[in-house]
Amino acid sequence: MDGKRIVIGVDGGATKTNAVLYDDKENILARGKFPSSNPHSASEDHVRNALHSAVDELLGEANVPLEALDGICLGMAGADRPADKTFLEKIIRERVGKEIPVIIVNDAIIAQVAVAGRLHGILVISGTGSICYGFNEKTGKRTRAGGWGHLLDDEGSGYMMGLSALQQVLRAYDGLIPPTSLTQAVMEELKLNDPTDLVGWTYMQGNGKMEIADLSKLVEREAEKGDAAALGILDRQAADLSALVKPVYERLFGDTGEKVSLVLWGGNLVRGLPYRERFIKGVEAHGLPLEPIVKEAEAVLGAAKHMLNELDAKK
Repeated sequence: MDGKRIVIGVDGGATKTNAVLYDDKENILARGKFPSSNPHSASEDHVRNALHSAVDELLGEANVPLEALDGICLGMAGADRPADKTFLEKIIRERVGKEIPVIIVNDAIIAQVAVAGRLHGILVISGTGSICYGFNEKTGKRTRAGGWGHLLDDEGSGYMMGLSALQQVLRAYDGLIPPTSLTQAVMEELKLNDPTDLVGWTYMQGNGKMEIADLSKLVEREAEKGDAAALGILDRQAADLSALVKPVYERLFGDTGEKVSLVLWGGNLVRGLPYRERFIKGVEAHGLPLEPIVKEAEAVLGAAKHMLNELDAKK
């Protein structure tokens, strides 16, 4: 293949899998979308079908033989846990064999590489969920804060904003807070007649983390109109999210005071300007030498680039 190194990058989300065949000249040779391959949201058979289909279709589209593949990087939420790595590697090796390098990483890593090009600095994600990751390439250390799931700790996430919106609607209904425009916004969005209907909607099968997180857009919209309850939600969640950054910075860079990048990732931070502004102010209040970076990028390309970086490091 003209001496080029060719890799597959995979971004395995909860609802779909993005995959790309990529070379070291930054050429996209093939790309595709497949069903979810994340073991936390799909069965073993579905994961197997998605990953095997991705390999077959990408190689077939580009007319690249399997033996010309130099590596595969799978990036998925939660994939840094040993049991998940073992599970995913077993499935992908059923298709590619034992010789091709395979690395399996948390989706935070591929997001960091997609935006910053390298694993050095701090990344904060606020999408459906939230987490803060830090990487120090000079020492080889990595650390994290938050991201323990919506039942334990997803502060600053779309889910927590959406859940807070539901809670404030019910608090207003009970007379515990003044009336809020979130009430009408939520009722219209969910096509409900009364706040008491939220009980049935919330516990109805199929209305879970992602459905609640989708309500975060109402919080942003009503906050821009000046609603006190919505503004309060943004303030609290931004403060909680920014608090994750300090311990991560101190563990990795506290002894040097090095200025590093702070990559902002996820819809709430990339597209939600009022929320992002609050978050950045919260980080600045800690007095840390950080340079916020906000950029639209494709995580799947970060997976491919991370694989190439890892191959370079082993030369």
